[in-house]
Amino acid sequence: MKTKMKRIRVDALRPGDIVLTARRTASGKGVRLSTAGTVSHAMICVQQGSIIDSTSDGVQARNVQREFFWPADQVHAFRLKEPLDEATLLRLVEYTRSQIGTRYSLREAARSVTGGARPRGKRQFCSRLVALAYAYIGIHLVADEDYCTPEELRRSPLLDQLEDPTETVSAEEVAFWRDRPDPIKRTHDSQTRILRVARKFDATIENFEGLPRLVRERPDADAAIAEVLMSSGYLRIWDMELKANPWRFDLEIMESLATPDRVGEVRDYCGTTIAEAYSGGHRFAVVLGAHRAEFQIWPRTSTALLIALYERLVRDDQRRRETALRWLQRHFPDDAVKRLERVEPHSALWFHYVDRVEPALGEAARRAIASEGALQVCSSCGDLPRDYRLINAADAMPGVPSLRLCDDCVAIRRAMGEALVLLP
Repeated sequence: MKTKMKRIRVDALRPGDIVLTARRTASGKGVRLSTAGTVSHAMICVQQGSIIDSTSDGVQARNVQREFFWPADQVHAFRLKEPLDEATLLRLVEYTRSQIGTRYSLREAARSVTGGARPRGKRQFCSRLVALAYAYIGIHLVADEDYCTPEELRRSPLLDQLEDPTETVSAEEVAFWRDRPDPIKRTHDSQTRILRVARKFDATIENFEGLPRLVRERPDADAAIAEVLMSSGYLRIWDMELKANPWRFDLEIMESLATPDRVGEVRDYCGTTIAEAYSGGHRFAVVLGAHRAEFQIWPRTSTALLIALYERLVRDDQRRRETALRWLQRHFPDDAVKRLERVEPHSALWFHYVDRVEPALGEAARRAIASEGALQVCSSCGDLPRDYRLINAADAMPGVPSLRLCDDCVAIRRAMGEALVLLP
């Protein structure tokens, strides 16, 4: 009989949750022995089904459906006792994502146990990454975020342990996922190649956040970065998703797939997809806006390539989520209303989104609110409004989740090509 394995359930975690594990490996046993602990590795959830950790390969994202554990391995999940507001949680996720690509520091990880000199370096290891992410939003899970162990996180009085987050997986499903192309791994491999080239020009660069400064200050690095962006396959990795799952982007293909025996599966996928209608892909719009702003002042070939990439990512992400919403509206309209992520205009979360992608819109809204002394005003002129979704935001205003507009402003915006529909 083939041995069954286990993995974390996709629905078991929320963004911000911490996963602590103990694998039956020599390195894992060594960490537990040296820390007198029961866990040896730490990860953090950034999106449903997506976790980020730091290993000898550096900081990288992982799909929980592909992360398998042996039955004897321990997998524990923890959640902050005091829930975070949505804007603060988003900041935590943004910080964690910004660390992807950062190199691992075995020496500093060891010093968390052995003591001695403790320099505050830029490199990461698993428990440091998790602790620093929370420290970034002002929450101190441990006494020293730069030098801590997974066991110290486990013992943090600010966390509650969740029920067993795992599910059993058959050998056949393990084989299915291992034989299937892995875009996340290919992304990590490409990022590693790109960062190696960047570090030839500046050895202090740890992740992609350092690339704009590099090509800005070192124009001679631009051609090299542009070449490796293309040769590494980084600009084409996302084609894998469209080729592997075209039904997620095309309503008619989705209809043909949703046979009676699979309609439940499609319904679950669509509900999960629209539950993160904005938070799930907002990072693409933020990065796109940053590259566009950079290019206006310092036009570089590598920046132009990244702009084209992120324009596509923003469009594809919205197309995927709008397809899921339209299918639910057609077949399960109650699900469409209940599960669609709703970002109320002029809320703290709305300003968090808008300030990063359309700061002029945020400033105009604040002026209108201050002038009228109320939140229920048109973002543009202050008149009596209604709330709308911008269903072509990818082209019109990438990253804007909703708008509060009066009838006149709606008419003006529609005439300019914006596709606005009332929020449910």
